[in-house]
Amino acid sequence: MHPNTPILVGSGQITRHSIDAAAEIPSPADLAGEAVNLALADTGVLDLAARVDTLALVRLFADSVPGLSLHPFGSSDNLPRSVAQRAGADPARLIYGPVGGHSPQRLINEFAEAIARGESDLAVVSGAEAIGAAKLAGRQGWQPDWREEVGGSFEDRGCAALQTDFEAQHHITLPTQVYALFENAWRHRHGLSVEAHRKLMADVLLRLNQVARSNPLAQFPTPREHAFLARASAENFPIAEPYNKWSVAQDAVNQGAAVVLTSVAQAERLGIPRDKWVFLHGYADADDTWVSERPDLSTSAALKSTADAALTMARQGTDAIQLFDLYSCFPVAVLAACEALDIGPDDPRPLTVTGGLPFFGGPGNNYSLHGVAEMLQQLRRRPGAFGLVTANGGYLSKQSVGIYSTRAVDDWQPADKRAERSMQAQTPVTVDPTFSGQGSIETCSVVFRRGTPDHALMIGRSVDNTRFLAKTAEGDTDTPRKLLEGEPLGRRVSVTRAQEQCLFTLAE
Repeated sequence: MHPNTPILVGSGQITRHSIDAAAEIPSPADLAGEAVNLALADTGVLDLAARVDTLALVRLFADSVPGLSLHPFGSSDNLPRSVAQRAGADPARLIYGPVGGHSPQRLINEFAEAIARGESDLAVVSGAEAIGAAKLAGRQGWQPDWREEVGGSFEDRGCAALQTDFEAQHHITLPTQVYALFENAWRHRHGLSVEAHRKLMADVLLRLNQVARSNPLAQFPTPREHAFLARASAENFPIAEPYNKWSVAQDAVNQGAAVVLTSVAQAERLGIPRDKWVFLHGYADADDTWVSERPDLSTSAALKSTADAALTMARQGTDAIQLFDLYSCFPVAVLAACEALDIGPDDPRPLTVTGGLPFFGGPGNNYSLHGVAEMLQQLRRRPGAFGLVTANGGYLSKQSVGIYSTRAVDDWQPADKRAERSMQAQTPVTVDPTFSGQGSIETCSVVFRRGTPDHALMIGRSVDNTRFLAKTAEGDTDTPRKLLEGEPLGRRVSVTRAQEQCLFTLAE
């Protein structure tokens, strides 16, 4: 085994379940700092903080909208340094990650390569969200002060738009609306009725909930029944067809996570016990094109390419994986991952080690770091077993996969980037931004407001198979209501142009 073989040697997680006073309100930096301390302690070696040469902080949701900073109570002028200071570390390199739930796994992949090249000895990936605390403070009228001036430089990986301007004009913006397009396309391709698909989604969600119930770190572990998850109700109100509140990621969390990476040689020098080591056997990263340009809206080509590449690198088949943590912001993310891995959503192996984003919690861009942190702990208890984590960013836009085991890697080599090359070879679909006339619905969703159908968005095909985007006109509630009657996909529509937007009504 090469001395520079990268390994993960520590993980830590924190969840604040109750906050009873203004003085107890944690900032994101507080939670991330706690997680880093836990991860360093988990290595079994004292005083490691001073040896950390690289620390990355997963980007906060508050900094994930281009051009906006949405910190309700202020923030640090150098968030990664604020987190490092809470752990007593002073890394030479500090990184504030990019937007996307893929980023924790992608940072781990990046740091593994840097360690293998001898460019880093001890690296930390950390992240946290305190959205639940911020919402509580707002309701209570509390005013915590999260401002910090710590100075210094850091690498800011930036905040890029997830959609084109034309997509945004046609409501391809909020994840609940965009993933609903994928979900309905997936259902239609599999020949499922709306009712049968509701049952399947509830099957998947129930499996996640059952794991969350027994996880003390889950933010929302309340046991849910299948009937509750399959039906809209006052507590499980509709958001965007086919999603209700408890179908989707819950972001009102107070959670932090961190992992520690080093090399085999450094772990031996530091005296980190061998039973703490977890190896990254396979990994891959790939990005898809804009939503409206994807050839198949019912699947994720990037997820398929990364899963295949990571398994190939690990020299393992899916049948060799004992533990999964499949990104679960929406049911279709789980269903697409199952397809990519060639397993069924009813596979007897658990689909998550945490409880998933609807029930463990959806801490912004940082969820998959919790998946990795928990995977490390469970793999240590199952020596030689393999665990696979999928990490998803944007609208199934950015995918990263990691395969882990305590089993040693004899000749670790960096990934060959086949997944990225596969996506670069994909031919995008051309979208007609000026379309008007007759067409049919390729996929669509009805968006609700206070339990009532409010508007609809769709991606369609013209009679000559040209793709177009459209939405209902403001004030048109008749079309959304009719779309909820029977099968909406494949129905004929009439499209007109108004103020640079394509507006649709049902043609029949």
